[in-house]
Amino acid sequence: MSHSIAGYPGVSPGVEYLVDCTPELCSLDLYGVLKYQPSAGANIAFMAIFGVLLLATFGIAFRHKTPTLTIAMSCGLILEIIGYWARFQMRRSMFNDGPFLLQIICLTIAPIFFCAALYLTLSRVIVHYGPHNSLIAPRVYTLAFITADVIALIMQSIGGGLANSAASKEGIKTGENVMLAGLSFQVISLTVFIGLCLVFFWNVFTDRKAIETVLWAQGKVERPTPDVRGYKLFLSGMSFPYSRTNPYSHFQAWALATLLILARSIFRVAELAHGFKSALANDEIAFMTLEGGMILLATLIMTSFHPGHFIGEQWRESGWNLARKTVGVDSKVEEQNTTPREEVYMRPWPVHGDMHRPSV
Repeated sequence: MSHSIAGYPGVSPGVEYLVDCTPELCSLDLYGVLKYQPSAGANIAFMAIFGVLLLATFGIAFRHKTPTLTIAMSCGLILEIIGYWARFQMRRSMFNDGPFLLQIICLTIAPIFFCAALYLTLSRVIVHYGPHNSLIAPRVYTLAFITADVIALIMQSIGGGLANSAASKEGIKTGENVMLAGLSFQVISLTVFIGLCLVFFWNVFTDRKAIETVLWAQGKVERPTPDVRGYKLFLSGMSFPYSRTNPYSHFQAWALATLLILARSIFRVAELAHGFKSALANDEIAFMTLEGGMILLATLIMTSFHPGHFIGEQWRESGWNLARKTVGVDSKVEEQNTTPREEVYMRPWPVHGDMHRPSV
């Protein structure tokens, strides 16, 4: 039987056990799983929006053959829906650890699947622009970072399980620490990923400039082979205005989703570092903004600029069999063809207006 709390501070007369508590009868500050009741409207809204994004993901999956990306996004969105459903249920169970731990576990783990979707997408982008521009081969991105995600997932799952089954505050703290280690590992992994991305896209930019320089020295005015329509939109999240002098200056949509997930992960590390009873962990506005808001925006971007719209069935060309090679500028110039080829689904120079016309 549960320990009697009759006569304890913050407990109304007539309440014998914690299971009998309600926010009106017992102090949330002293006995609740949180020091506030989650907003019903906000959590219902998040459930609804993530539900719409999940349906959109399934709809895109029917049109485009991107199975691995669909699985990753779907798993993450389902966990988000369950997490916010659990937060809604907490309103009636503020003194019960069940819904609280369910939302912690689901909302902590869900972004790992969105990170996996980003890693899978990058490998296709590397195939598009050439493995020689990347520090590591496409398959290494897939293997290394998804393995890191799995490790983070296992650590966070174990931490959540320990916290859920703990019979003491010490046990709950141990679970928190394991979850914190998993989140910290995820932040480090994502930071390394972003660094490699920056190197890759910088190499792409300098690679195209080097080709133009050699073409000019050879007395040629051809542009490198153009991209398919819309691919720049997928990478940058913008098509107008378009910079003709620096077409690789912005990769906002794809990069912004990554940065949003990183910001959210840093927030969760700070939150767990001080425990579930800390002021930050009990700030609903901070949670709904830096957890819910960051992930909502990231998934909205990833769905709106879904790579299936631009890559399509060529998603299967994951670059698994490609190794990183050093390619000379002269050899790359020889391979250039200013006439768009239908069999090439991605090309390194955006088609926009009169881009095909020689520049003098």
